[in-house]
Order: sequence, then structure tokens, then C-alpha cells
Amino acid sequence: MESAVRSSDISSDRVARLGLICWRKPWLVIAGWTIVCLAAALAIPQMSDRLLSGSGKIEGSVSQRVDSQLVSEFEVSEGQSLVLVYHSQDLVGRAAAADEIAERVDETLAQLETIDRVIPATDIVEDSGDGSTQALIINFRLDNSLATEQQVPLVRAKIDRLFSDVASSMSHLEWAITGRAALTYDINIFSARDSADAELRAIPLTSTVLLLTFGTILSAILPIVLAIAARTAAFASILVIAGEWEVSNLAQSITTMISLALGIDYALFIYHRYRRELGNDAADRDHKSAKIAREAAMLKAMANSGKVVLYSGTVVAIGMGGLLLTPLMQTRSIGLGGLCAVIFSVASALTLLPALLSLIAPNVLDWPRMLRIRMPPQAGTRWTSWGQIVVKRPLTAIFSSLCIMALLAAPAMQTVFGFPEDDFLPEELESARGLTMLEDLGAKGLVSPVFIIVSDASGRPVISLERTEALSQFIAKIGTDPRVSEVLSPSLTPGTRYTPFGMPSADQMTNDAKDKILLRVVPSTKTDLAELRQLADEIPYWLDDRSLFVEVGGQAQYFNDFDARMKDGYAAIVGIVLGATGMLLLVLFRAPVAALKAMLLNLLSVGAGYGMVVFVFQLGYGATLFGLEEPTELVPTSVPIVIFAVLFGLSMDYEIFLISRMRESFLRHGDNALSIVEGLAATGSVITGAALIMAVVFGAFAFSGIVILQMTGLGLATAVIVDAVIIRSLLGPALMTLAGGWNWWPLKVDGSKIQSQV
Repeated sequence: MESAVRSSDISSDRVARLGLICWRKPWLVIAGWTIVCLAAALAIPQMSDRLLSGSGKIEGSVSQRVDSQLVSEFEVSEGQSLVLVYHSQDLVGRAAAADEIAERVDETLAQLETIDRVIPATDIVEDSGDGSTQALIINFRLDNSLATEQQVPLVRAKIDRLFSDVASSMSHLEWAITGRAALTYDINIFSARDSADAELRAIPLTSTVLLLTFGTILSAILPIVLAIAARTAAFASILVIAGEWEVSNLAQSITTMISLALGIDYALFIYHRYRRELGNDAADRDHKSAKIAREAAMLKAMANSGKVVLYSGTVVAIGMGGLLLTPLMQTRSIGLGGLCAVIFSVASALTLLPALLSLIAPNVLDWPRMLRIRMPPQAGTRWTSWGQIVVKRPLTAIFSSLCIMALLAAPAMQTVFGFPEDDFLPEELESARGLTMLEDLGAKGLVSPVFIIVSDASGRPVISLERTEALSQFIAKIGTDPRVSEVLSPSLTPGTRYTPFGMPSADQMTNDAKDKILLRVVPSTKTDLAELRQLADEIPYWLDDRSLFVEVGGQAQYFNDFDARMKDGYAAIVGIVLGATGMLLLVLFRAPVAALKAMLLNLLSVGAGYGMVVFVFQLGYGATLFGLEEPTELVPTSVPIVIFAVLFGLSMDYEIFLISRMRESFLRHGDNALSIVEGLAATGSVITGAALIMAVVFGAFAFSGIVILQMTGLGLATAVIVDAVIIRSLLGPALMTLAGGWNWWPLKVDGSKIQSQV
């Protein structure tokens, strides 16, 4: 019998051969995975230092050009400052006490070579009222934001020691270090902790689902072990890549999310098929025949479900790869993290799972038997009955399912794109507390200034007698705008100089060639991000002198550029993902109608998931369940494309698994309706269990502290459940019933020939 297994058609399958090698060399495979995981585990603590927050530079954009000129032309770097803000009622009416604290801060931070100067912000912000809240700007002698981020813990340590001493003589003293670099640093640290917390929330729930699915503890633990191994190896690969390229901290979260979901699902698919092929009596055979039967069962499982996992992983990888085409570090990093997660999830299912199964006898996997949930002899009867109902009433099934899908997707039509305010940052972040204190001071604009560069393309000096009036009117219009608190500019009057904070003289507001000048706009504390973005759009049109060119930079303009680039890339990403996926499905199914139907149904799942995101987060229905006091009112432009890219591949898993089993049945007897019923009966329970596991994992991230992760988690969890319960169990089979033999066209149906081939 052993020779028969080796010489069979199944063993000639490449995936089955890979499984056979791992089955027969288990300790070698396990040792390899152990070495990789141990090395990765030692390096994982470095992730928060290696990964970046934000979205990175947008090459060729207006904001990027302004950032470059700030450094090269004006020796000013937007990100190289922090803001120390502190509050105490004892400061009311005591300006001398505030001055003394500022001097002590300056003396304390002078010990750090990277510090340039510490400057009070009181001269450029709105009146703080009673003086109980004060702010200091800490400037660095650094030329990049990453270096500034690395200084944040050092500055905080010194400030904490100083203010702990000050607090002994001042009641209820509060303080915080904030600013863009501090926000980035805090979000990096929080993201790493948040991913670990989400994993801790997900694993107990997924363990429960697996325990209910298999009925034994060891069978439930096995897929989780594979998922954790895949996640750990994926982290290692991201760390290596982050050593050469910029990678966002979102890569860590998305890697955890996808590794747990796919790692468990893929192991579940193969293990479920292995147990089914093995049969319940395998453990009762003598040792030799049982060993041969287990190997044969593994070969069949790998040749069928293993191949499906390989194709499914490839489809998911295509979706993730689509995100690599975006020009933004944030979305590229999500694609990178997802791609690494997919690769190692597939690898663990196809190599580590066979190795572990070869060492674990079925009777061991069934331990402890007293916990085992015995399924009735006709466990598939319910799915068979359900399939027969759908086949008999396809029009009713189609109408009802489309109504549900339309209801779920409808909120997406009300989408308003934008970036939620800093109010949605986790409250436990010190930088977020600092922003709140700055808002009380009327100085929140200090962390999001608008930079304006006025230049003359011909090389003539920008400041001249004939241009004084136009420039004065331009600056005055900006300064009188209600969205603006202050405009810092070089003097337009000959013989005078103006010294803004952080700049030694007005010379730094004109470049050496005198053909460019720099204006810095401090927004009003009442100005929200949407208004600031609108201001950045309007400013270039306010200068009447058309011989001068105006470019706007800063955070608001960056978000404008971000949205424009994301929207420009939508069509290309969707087109490439759909085209590549369609080609792969044609190769797998060899049936154009089945492939087209699969892609269209996936789009419905994406619409349902995204509609739920808009319904909850933008419109606010149920937002409090996810820890939000109010709706975001906006959805970042990256969320729809991320949900599409991630979900399009993930939900295709179930379609490939289902259609592959239907095709197996169809090749046996050539009966379309019967193949639909048999496919549902064979896969319904495992698809439902897998979807529930995915939903649990994604749902754990819906309770994250980072809004964009919450949106992604909720969208994916909703879509996966809808996909498994409505799309694959109701709408898809109903459409296939109506399509009849066209499902498998151009396959020629001849029962006798098909049967002989099988």
C-alpha cells in the first residue's frame, strides 16, 4: 500500500510532494522554524524603534517640495522641534514664576548637545487668559524627524525630573511634551503595545471557536501555534526590510491581524481535510497500517486543500501587492506587512503543519476525549438541506441576499473623505494630553504650522519696492483671516528686521539668493483640520503679483497631497488587482463564468464592509461601542483601498475552497445542482468556522486605540461574516444554480468520461 501511495497521481502533485518531504523530515522542518522564530523573537523589541509613524514623504508633491526648500534654502526643518506645555493654578498672575521655570528648563536641556534653544511661545499665541498654562518651544540641531523622535524619551526624562522637583513647591502641576515628533514617537510605542493587546484579545476567542469546531484541546491549539509562528517570522522579515526602506508602524498591526487570521484559517482548511480523509478509525489500526493511512490522508489533504491554500494565498498576495503600487509609505507598509503575513502563513500551513502532524498520532490529537464534542452521524445534513433549499428557490435567495447587501453598502454613498482630528488619538498618550493643554492655551497651531514660500522663477529678489504693496496685502490678508492666529514674515520695510521664535533673524526667512521668502502661519486654536486644509488650498490664489509663485507646505498641505495621490491611484490598484486575480482564477477554475462570478461577489463583500465603516465611524451609529465619544465625521482616503486590497484576497479564500469542492463533485457526476449541494455540505461548516475566526481576529482590532485600525478591523470583520453567511452560502450558490452548465464552460460534460478520469 505504501508503494501505491508513492506512485499515485496525488503524490506527483507538487504541493503534495512538498508535504510528503516535510512529513518524512519533521525534525528538520521544525528545527528550521524554531531557529527563525527564536531569532525573530529576540529582534521584535526593536520594532518600535525601526518603524515610523505617519505616511512618509509624498515624492513630487507640493508639500514635499516645500519641506525640501525649508532645509536647503532656509535651514529650517518643520519637524525638528518639541513643545513643552505645563499648567498650574499657582501660575496665575505670577509671570516671574513662569520665567523662572523657563530658565530652569533651558539650563536643564542645555546638557543635551542636540538642543539648539528653548523659546517661550507667549509672544506668538493668543492670550492664555489667566496665565495658568504656559508653553515652551524646544528646537533641535538636527536635520531629520527620525533623529528628533529618538530624542523624545531623553527630553522627557530630564523634564520629568525637573518638574517633579518644581511640583514640590507648586500645587497640581501638570506637564507634557508634545509636537509632531512626540506624537510620532508615542504612536509608534502605542501601536506595538496595541497590536500585542489585540492579539491577546483574539487568541482566547479563536481558541474557543477552534475548540467548538474540533472538540479537543490539542486540535484547537495546533492552528494557533502555526499562526503565531507565521506572525513571528513575518515580523522578522519586516525588520530586515525596515533596515533598508522606510516602513510605517501600521505594518506591525496589519501583520499581526493577517497572520492570525490566515495562519489559523489555512491550517484549519488542511487539518479539516486531513481528519476527514483519515477517518475516525485510523487510530484503531495496527501501527504500520495506521502510519501508512496517515501519510495517505496527508497526501490527499495537501493535494486538495493544500493546493487551494496555495492559490488562495497567491490571491491574497495579489491584493496586498496592489498596495505596494501606491506612492505613500503608509499604504505601502500595510501592503508589505500583509504580504509578509501571507507568505509565512502559507509556508507554515504547507511545511510546518505536515511536520507536526507526522509526529502527533490521531489519538493524541483527540485528547482529552471527555472534552470531545461528538457530532451526529449526519452532521452534514443541515448543510445539505440548506443547499437543496437554495437550489430549489434561487430567485428568492438572490433577491433576499441582494437586498441585505444593498442595505449594508448604502452608507458608503455618504462618504466624506478626510483625516479625523487629533481628538481621536488615544488619551493615554502624553503628546495627546499636551495637545489638549495647548488647545486651552490657544496655541494648538504650534504643532501644525503652515509654511508659505514665495519665489521668483526669474531669479529676481522677491522683496523690492515695486512688490512691497502686493506682498503687504498678501500677508495682511492671511493675517486677518479668522483661521489664522499669527503670520511670521520678514520685514518688508527697508532697514528693519524681525526675529520670530526659533529663528535668529529675518535672514532665515529669505534665502541666500533673495529670490525666495518664507512665511510661517500659526493657525488659530479654533481652526479645525478641514478648515486648515481649505486655507492651504486658497492661499496660493491670494497674491495679486502673478510674477511671483506661491507654494504652501505643512501638515494641512500634506493631507491635501495625500488625498490627491490616493484618489489618483484608486483606479490603477483596483484594475491591477482585478486583472491579476481574474487570470489566476481562470487558471484554477478553468471556467470564465465561475471566475467572473467570484470577483463580482467579492466586490459586494467589500461594499458591505466599507458601508459598515461609514455607518459606525463617520455617521456615528454605534460609535460609542468602540470607545468613541463622537463620530469622526470623516473617513481617511486610505481606508477604502486598504479594505479592498486586504478583503478581496481574504474573502476569495472561501470562494476558492467552495468552488474547488463543487468542481470535484461536478467532475465525478456532471450534475450542476448536485455539485452545488455537495460542495456546500462538504465546506459549509469549515467555511463558517473559518469566517468566525477571521471575524474574531479582525474584531479585536476594531477595539484598538488607533482609529484607522478600528475602521479597518470593523470593515474586515463585517465583510468576512457577510461573505461567509450571505455570499458563499446563499447568493453564490443561487447564481450558480441559474447559470447551470455555464458555470463550468468550456468543460464538456460527459458523465462516463468524467467518471473514468476520476
